[in-house]
Amino acid sequence: MEIKLILGENSSGKSLYAENIAAKLSPAPVYIATMVPYTEENHRRIEKHIKQREDKNFTVFEIPFDISAASVTADDIVLLEDVSNLLANGIFTENKNADDALNEIIYLAEKCKTLIAVNISGLSAENYDGETAQYIGGINFLNTKLAEIADEVVKMENSVPVKIK
Repeated sequence: MEIKLILGENSSGKSLYAENIAAKLSPAPVYIATMVPYTEENHRRIEKHIKQREDKNFTVFEIPFDISAASVTADDIVLLEDVSNLLANGIFTENKNADDALNEIIYLAEKCKTLIAVNISGLSAENYDGETAQYIGGINFLNTKLAEIADEVVKMENSVPVKIK
């Protein structure tokens, strides 16, 4: 089991970077898409990601909640896109929390050869309360915990990967 964590702000290039890593590691990587498209912006982001991975031969599973149920094998390279959507889906619709998301991610990682997890970073809950503060705190918690157990951590800065670990 290997975990690679790719962090960055929105539109930092983290998804494209992660897709390229997955495609280099496997001729047939697995892509677990967690976004539930509620808005037009969500639909645009999904279309952008579909085009980005068009020629990379991904097997795509759309799994917004129970990623541990993904049909992956011990030889698979798996890209989880992304952790923040998984957490949001859990908090806002499934009465789950960041610990639940972490357990799902770890279980998925144990089932495959390499898990490449993508997540947003740089958020602060300072000006928020309630569910939004819980969500941002959860993202930061997951980034910390995943960075601790990851074999490699990369943060995208101005579309440039910077190796943290």
